[in-house]
Amino acid sequence: MKDIAETAGISVAAVSMILSGKGKMSASVVDKVRSIAQELGYERNQTGSNASRRNFKYVAILQREMVSYLWNFSIPFALLLEEQVMEKGKNPIVFHVPAHYTPKMLFKEIVGARVGAVFSLHYVERDLFTDLEAAGIPVIIINNSEYQNEYFSVLSDNFQASYEATLHVIDLGHRRIGYADYKRPEYAALVADRYYGYRRALEEKWIEYNDEHLISVVISDHDSLLARVRNIYTAPAAPTAWVVHDDFFAACLIEALKAIGKRVPADVSVIAAGGDVLDYSLPFIPKITTMKGDQRLMVSMAWSLLESRLQSASAAVQVLKTKMILMDRGSCRFDMD
Repeated sequence: MKDIAETAGISVAAVSMILSGKGKMSASVVDKVRSIAQELGYERNQTGSNASRRNFKYVAILQREMVSYLWNFSIPFALLLEEQVMEKGKNPIVFHVPAHYTPKMLFKEIVGARVGAVFSLHYVERDLFTDLEAAGIPVIIINNSEYQNEYFSVLSDNFQASYEATLHVIDLGHRRIGYADYKRPEYAALVADRYYGYRRALEEKWIEYNDEHLISVVISDHDSLLARVRNIYTAPAAPTAWVVHDDFFAACLIEALKAIGKRVPADVSVIAAGGDVLDYSLPFIPKITTMKGDQRLMVSMAWSLLESRLQSASAAVQVLKTKMILMDRGSCRFDMD
């Protein structure tokens, strides 16, 4: 498929969509791709009737996290997926994808295991997914909004979650509300959604946005975070509340606030716009109010989306989104000023 894409001068994803009859492409491009495919002897693996498409035993669950704290979030997801797959009479195979694995290596393992469908948690690899789809193995991405225009996906609504998190502290009387996030270039859409959800809530309530109350640092650079917090709180009219990208970074911010003598929530309120990646069963983890994704609902929706794909081919990629749930753990209080 890569050879076809290079010859035609378009992306592999576009070639896959054309050969599968999906998407809206010009007739000239479609004819060119099909002609090249024929010349190169490419034969698409047809999936046959709806009945045969459903006649498989194994469902793959792909999982890879590049930072350790995200395992607290994704492992429960994987367990729920396993439960869902078994309830539907299929056998789950969990692939914890090693960092050194190439798309070809993983494709060979998935096909060799006679997998009939794939759920992928966070993890996305274009070449792999394109080849799986071309082989008639449908892929559903869960909780990665970076590729929602390309692949069938089930996501939390990060914009809405951050919007509601900001409204929560506004309803508690706060009007000086800062925003804190960290550099995540691999999740640019996620970072943007949460930031603009915060901005939307401020605008709706006629609260002025203050660029001086924005924190954005490298997550491992605690010195820069502390310096930024100290600088903000030496100025007048500092924030009485913070909306933070996720609860892991919220915990980092709480430590920085503590270092300058600010208590949460007595002096400053903190809410995480998403995540719920910390293990709150541990006594030393700070109890942070967060917006939490409804994992069980997302897993159920992912299976429904898969069944819909198996029953009938869709020309357009479908994306389902769920609202997050407010988990009040006491890190916010009424603004007493």
